Amino acid sequence: MLFRSTRDRILGSIRALRDTAPEDMAVIYLAGHGEIAEDGTWYFLPYEVTFPERQEQLMQLGLSSKQLQEEIAHIGARKVVVLIDACKSGGALISLRGFEERKALLQLARSSGVHVVAAAAQDQFAGEIESLHHGIFTYTVLQALAGAADGAPKDNVVSVREMLSYVENEMPDVSQKHRSKAQFPVVDSRGMDFPLALGGN
Repeated sequence: MLFRSTRDRILGSIRALRDTAPEDMAVIYLAGHGEIAEDGTWYFLPYEVTFPERQEQLMQLGLSSKQLQEEIAHIGARKVVVLIDACKSGGALISLRGFEERKALLQLARSSGVHVVAAAAQDQFAGEIESLHHGIFTYTVLQALAGAADGAPKDNVVSVREMLSYVENEMPDVSQKHRSKAQFPVVDSRGMDFPLALGGN
């Protein structure tokens, strides 16, 4: 059965993370189209947004960075990773940075970590390469999690900060190679580092 990625379904999936325990890790991954409204708010475009250039439709049916911030703030887990593979997604970090500061104050920075990485700056498009079978950002993240980001000393574990560092360093080169134009991720990392994936052999 084919499920459409409507705003309600996306919000429902994020709200399901409210019951996670403090010691859990929550990962939110959004891939699709993004747009910035006239007031500067970034929107993720769910299935029902067919004309993002129409401000009324964008604001009524899109998932704003402000809504995303509000929902993430209710997640029970203290370890949160947000990955956004969408055009202009760097614009989302303006709202999410405010959330991170409040969450760190509420849960103590030493015992929590909130890490957000967006595929492109707020004025940049996120590239998708057919030969990679993914967007450039997602491809680079998957390479990192598969073990490419496992730094020295190699321990077969990829931490959040190792993943973020790999994506920041490698994605411009990958995009330059496949598009002849560098694409730069936008990263905001607060609080503790923690293991994200087993990687390598």
